[in-house]
Amino acid sequence: MFPKRYASSRRYLPHSHEQAVLLAKGRPPLPRLSGSDVCPWAYTGNRRHPTEKAVTLLAAQIETFCPAGGLVLDPFCGSGSTLRAAQSVGRSYLGIELDARHYETAIRRILM
Repeated sequence: MFPKRYASSRRYLPHSHEQAVLLAKGRPPLPRLSGSDVCPWAYTGNRRHPTEKAVTLLAAQIETFCPAGGLVLDPFCGSGSTLRAAQSVGRSYLGIELDARHYETAIRRILM
């Protein structure tokens, strides 16, 4: 979970955090070092996507939970933060995005 200094919605309860889901196939070994389930992060300003995440934070999570040679799947890749993070730590990645505008943003980020 990533706490936010701002609320992205003010309906019944303010949305003041973002969540990440970690999925693993089989029974992979436990990581040598594991972090907290709540991670502080630097707000990106959401210039590329309404729920953009910091690449440095995602890269640390990927290094912890995805083995070298592993594949990172982001089925809602938005602006490509997770894909860029996987690329930065040498992991393979696969992203899925339905919105053509965000898809183009993700492609540009990966080719940077």
